[in-house]
Amino acid sequence: MDRKITIPGELSLAAGLLLISLAIPLMVRADFGISTISSLPFVLSNVFDGMSFGVWNLIFQTCLLIILVAITGRFKTGYLISFVLTVAFGSILDIFSGILSGLPTDLGLRLLYFAASYLMMCLAIAMMVSSRVPLIIIDAFINDLTAHYHVTFRRLKTLFDVICLSLSVAISIVVFGDLVGVGIGTILLAFITGSGVHAANRLMSRAIVIKPWSETLGNMAK
Repeated sequence: MDRKITIPGELSLAAGLLLISLAIPLMVRADFGISTISSLPFVLSNVFDGMSFGVWNLIFQTCLLIILVAITGRFKTGYLISFVLTVAFGSILDIFSGILSGLPTDLGLRLLYFAASYLMMCLAIAMMVSSRVPLIIIDAFINDLTAHYHVTFRRLKTLFDVICLSLSVAISIVVFGDLVGVGIGTILLAFITGSGVHAANRLMSRAIVIKPWSETLGNMAK
């Protein structure tokens, strides 16, 4: 039997954070509809365009943290690190959004962007959730509620995506009379992202073991 490779959780988290920060703007460029977890802050960034997409991501995820603590009745020290990571995520997201804004938008390339961004997003989420160190808020929200309600990650992720999609559609129609950032791709992602993350996690587990280098960070994630 081949030996598995051990990867530090901190490295897995950092790689996943960079990967998803790249995947989301690439999906925006594909223009088939943004990922469901990003659809609400994206719509809000169009409604209140004085603040960037990255800033609205931070606001959205901060609200999720408040909801998480209210539901579980527990504030973990690791949430402070989650907040810092989320600030970094918003900043990197804005940087990649600017870099990718000039990509060509031929139909064939847009299809390629969408497929690539979906695969990147599923892998990134799997890498971050498996890191066993404090996560960005949105992943900590789903991960900790999964443990709190004793349900599968795939089921809760799908439910969360559907809720985000519904709110995004409602706000878009009320404010713009049309769908903004929401398309056939968004609807599709609401139902397949959870399964994609689950598949990516299973594939990774066959070849690698992810273990935090810092015992302190590992304990903060519990």
